[in-house]
Amino acid sequence: MKKVAVAGSIIGIIACVMGVYFYLSDGSGLKINLKKNDPVATKEAQTKIEKSFEAPVSSKVMAEYETMSEEELIQEVHNMTHQKVKADKKWGSSEITADKVQKIYEVTQNKDFKKSSNKNMLLDTLEPWTRQDFSNAISAHNRIWSYQKGNIGKATRLLTPQEELEYILDEFR
Repeated sequence: MKKVAVAGSIIGIIACVMGVYFYLSDGSGLKINLKKNDPVATKEAQTKIEKSFEAPVSSKVMAEYETMSEEELIQEVHNMTHQKVKADKKWGSSEITADKVQKIYEVTQNKDFKKSSNKNMLLDTLEPWTRQDFSNAISAHNRIWSYQKGNIGKATRLLTPQEELEYILDEFR
């Protein structure tokens, strides 16, 4: 009986320690905790983001872009911007990869749009992305967000590399 009590006490202590650990680490204790403003952590995060950008995409996903409507393409690009921007609320996500960016860009170029302004909005967003230039992500997000009559979740800034890596790990891994 005494062994059961000791074992129960040990299990209770372990559970308390783990609970405190996860509480203090905001539930992300098993993930990589990268320090903000740490140049080494920033470089490491940037390297991992670049590697994920080069990740292959299934041919099934790529083929789906061919049949997407104008509105579906707009929503897909909007979802992709969520990887790059800080916003109070984000609904939907799609990982940004070189293959996807190139395919959506080509589909948009070759597709007849009901509104040429929508086609231009997508091409203006995606063209720099084909060169891995995402500096337009805030304006791209907010332009699409406004087009979709958004009232919650306006983008306010680009995510830091550490924040973006955390987003990628949370949403896609």
